Amino acid sequence: MRHSQFAKLTWFSCITLSLILSGCKDDNNTPDIPATSADPLVGIWQAPAYGQVLDMQADSHQLYQLTSVSCQRIEFDMAHDKLKSSMQVSNDNNSIVNTFTGVKNPGIVMHKQNSLPDLCVNDLTANKGEANYQFDAQQDFEIFWQTFSQYYAFFDIEDVDWDEVFQLANNQISPQTTEAELVDILTQMVEPLQDFHVDVNNEELDIQFSVHRKDNLYDIALQDFMFTQQVELPFEPEQEEAFEIYFENAEQQYREAIGSHFVIDSDIETDDNETLFWATFENNIGYLNVDTMDLNEIGDSDNSVEQNKALLAETLDEVMEYFADVDGVIIDVRYNLGGDDFASTMIVSRFIDKFLHVYSKQARLGDSRTPLQQVIIGSQGSRQFLGPVAVMTSASTSSAAETFAMSMRQRANTTLVGEATAGGFSDGLDKVLPHGTEFSLSNEFYLTPDNEEFEGVGVPVDIEQAFFTLEQREQGIDLGLEKAEAWIMQQQ
Repeated sequence: MRHSQFAKLTWFSCITLSLILSGCKDDNNTPDIPATSADPLVGIWQAPAYGQVLDMQADSHQLYQLTSVSCQRIEFDMAHDKLKSSMQVSNDNNSIVNTFTGVKNPGIVMHKQNSLPDLCVNDLTANKGEANYQFDAQQDFEIFWQTFSQYYAFFDIEDVDWDEVFQLANNQISPQTTEAELVDILTQMVEPLQDFHVDVNNEELDIQFSVHRKDNLYDIALQDFMFTQQVELPFEPEQEEAFEIYFENAEQQYREAIGSHFVIDSDIETDDNETLFWATFENNIGYLNVDTMDLNEIGDSDNSVEQNKALLAETLDEVMEYFADVDGVIIDVRYNLGGDDFASTMIVSRFIDKFLHVYSKQARLGDSRTPLQQVIIGSQGSRQFLGPVAVMTSASTSSAAETFAMSMRQRANTTLVGEATAGGFSDGLDKVLPHGTEFSLSNEFYLTPDNEEFEGVGVPVDIEQAFFTLEQREQGIDLGLEKAEAWIMQQQ
């Protein structure tokens, strides 16, 4: 999931846009909503699995971030009318599905409440910049720990005892603990989770922390550089510069190896931002490289979600026209770090001709889970490709690119080639501490239609082949592409 900035809070993500809480009201105490309100969206709505409370009034709204020990107002500049248009109320008016202007798909189910939680009315936690705020390291540490304790879904993957983490970290906190020292403690707490959807960021302190379970392409190149140059970390400045050049050259070797498969003198097409490109290989095989699922990168960060969806749809129309007469297609997401699930599903929709249940989602809810939400895709566009498709993945294929692989796995006449994906599916659930440090965590489960879960291990492949190895780069070959081509030719 990729990262981008917004007012007073950061979109974390690698990979998926994550849901962010917002705020438009300033008054602390919100009255109960009259039962006779004509607008069914007006009311107090709560999503217990996400720690979110929405106070929705006729012409304003306020979002709250909630744990069992704290409630905070979260500021986020979201147009009220756009927020309302992304909320669908149930027939009995007791729940809504909120996509938060299309960012969250499927949307979060929120249930109507009679009033705000007591913590939000009588014991609201002050944020930095608000009246009565005073930095309290112990308070912020406990909010951080409690947030993970209530909402994080995957302590079992790395066998992390969160209660033990509390004791070890709590011993380091004192009234003299500074913001910088606290953030350092927080990063130490979550590092053992090895979850790339867990971030800790503080812009004022210039701290950005994340960690991942599997080696990505940067890690592979770093190890190869250290081996070939016989150097060790930490690098001297000249070694750092030499490695950056080495990594750029390694990426160029990877691109050239792919390019060697293109039909000589054939057209190579790309979208305006060069996030997708497509070409023809020998043996009449189409090739589509999808570099990101982030709609802000595919389109324009100044656009609405719907505007960027329209741009992607136009690009996919061109791709389908280009592939009209090919015998098979290779879709390469080995370098794709994720973005938006709805970008993934839009691509899948061009390779099916009927409704297809591609995966389901649910969130942790205490010791249980929320009800499953099925994601079912129908075909889109005037033309679809229904022939054999080979999807290429690597250990760097992350987040929304993994949901793409999981979805294509449900399609007939499809095979996955390369390496199991990175193993991080949940959207990042974004939070902020009173002193301003922002963090995210994984609270959602993604399941295949057969109820398989791949969090931590990644989507498996049908044909294994290591990617971005030193030997392949030095020889200018791509064994994964060769295996994908061979499989497609066998289907003809």
